[in-house]
Amino acid sequence: MKLPRDLCEEFQRLELNVVTLRTKSILHAVEVQLILLEEIRIAHATDPQLERIKEEILVGKAPGFVIHEDRIIRFHNRGCV
Repeated sequence: MKLPRDLCEEFQRLELNVVTLRTKSILHAVEVQLILLEEIRIAHATDPQLERIKEEILVGKAPGFVIHEDRIIRFHNRGCV
């Protein structure tokens, strides 16, 4: 399979591999997982201060804090870590 050099270098940098069939090679889709966001979500579950803030958000007593759609607690649109 022949890919442009810059694409091959980018795949290598991202540690991506292309798996090909013997008869025909077509790249159908690339799925990227944001591991950092998942690690932040996991850390939120074990952080007592963020757990307290989450409880306060749920009862409307944490001005400026929200639970974003990605389930990460944010303060004025900045993720809490």
